[in-house]
Amino acid sequence: MRNKIITNLKSLDCDKNSHLLLAVSGGIDSMVMLHFFQQNKKQFKFSVAHINHNYHSESKKMENLVKAECVNKNNLIIRNIDANEINSNIESEFRKIRYNELEKIREEVNADFIVTAHHADDQAETVMMKILNSSGFDGLQGIRKKNHNVIRPMHNISKDEINNYSSKHCVEFIDDPTNLDITFTRNFLRKNIFNELKKLKKDIHLPFINFNERIDEVHDLISFNVQNFCNSDNYSVKEDVVEIDKSEFFNLPFLVQLRIISNICLRNRTLTKTDIRELKDFFRKNNTGSTRKIFESTIHIDRNSIFIYKSLDKEFYKKVDAGVEMKEDHFTFSWNFEEYPKNFSSSTQVEYIDGSKLKNNLVIRSVRDDDSFLPLGMKGNKKVMKFLKDKKLSLINRKQSLVICNDDEIIWVAGHQLSEKYKIKENSVKIVKLNFFRN
Repeated sequence: MRNKIITNLKSLDCDKNSHLLLAVSGGIDSMVMLHFFQQNKKQFKFSVAHINHNYHSESKKMENLVKAECVNKNNLIIRNIDANEINSNIESEFRKIRYNELEKIREEVNADFIVTAHHADDQAETVMMKILNSSGFDGLQGIRKKNHNVIRPMHNISKDEINNYSSKHCVEFIDDPTNLDITFTRNFLRKNIFNELKKLKKDIHLPFINFNERIDEVHDLISFNVQNFCNSDNYSVKEDVVEIDKSEFFNLPFLVQLRIISNICLRNRTLTKTDIRELKDFFRKNNTGSTRKIFESTIHIDRNSIFIYKSLDKEFYKKVDAGVEMKEDHFTFSWNFEEYPKNFSSSTQVEYIDGSKLKNNLVIRSVRDDDSFLPLGMKGNKKVMKFLKDKKLSLINRKQSLVICNDDEIIWVAGHQLSEKYKIKENSVKIVKLNFFRN
């Protein structure tokens, strides 16, 4: 067992310079772990943390046992949790609080890693619980060997090996009485299921470890494909909007699609089984113009792209005087009075208008949903958003479009279409040249 733990620690990037924080409860697993490190203290620098949940009759005894084992041997930090504040989902809530406290202690003592005593039988129970809960693929991963600052160097050591070590070295421990409560799923599986399975296969933890390793390998494969896709021309980020090539995205396996979306939208949150099922159906339908909300993010399916964004309602509004060039990150705009042009430019970035109605400045601003104008050559007004949609602009490009206005009246949908009201006539005296360039 000693060699296994040392090998595992090396594989988890621990060396003689690493400062480890051992999470020791007083139960057999963590006390065996503590004993191992104390016996090998020349090889490892470590501190000890004990979190007292104050939940059962043995809580104080377990705290005192850890104290006794660390007296004059190790730096020990103890934290207490008020169990009265937890009324539901006890195991999960205790776990969250415990890891939060351990992380605080890790920062206080400047440790590199938190070390827990999770072992191979814990792994088997965790995988079984997740299968019973019908977890999605991402949820099938068992206890990770390394998860951020938490490492588990006993992940491939069985409970029998721990029991044997404890007997051989006379390791003192106290059984947590809550482990006998089979109303907890894990305890039920341990007492009633795995004890029976061990009659068929003594090392029942091994197939579960192998299963988890295969799951890890598939996760690595998914991550590899996600990385390649996000580094390709099929994926781009601009102004907090992610644009994904739709046809290439839908050629990907759903698990790769799901990971891409999760990386963008979740931010340490998790999707429910219902969320995943509905998202899969949303992608399967692939309806142009459809949207789906995931937390603060919106997924929008357009003609050729999928757009993911938090908000598109960033209002831009500026007044621009004649002869002044206004430079922004993504466009440049200017206007001035000019002579009647000998030749009109064919460029959509330059337009000439009748300036007789203009004042000292023009306004360049974002398109609003209720904006309308009279397009050149037409007799009736048209909604600007409808005009842009008819030109087959994507939702994002429509939202990022700008209009040039004389007070509140739209002169030009910049780069697209003039208003009929401002077109140059034969008797036009004041001519204005408008310049709008996308950078």
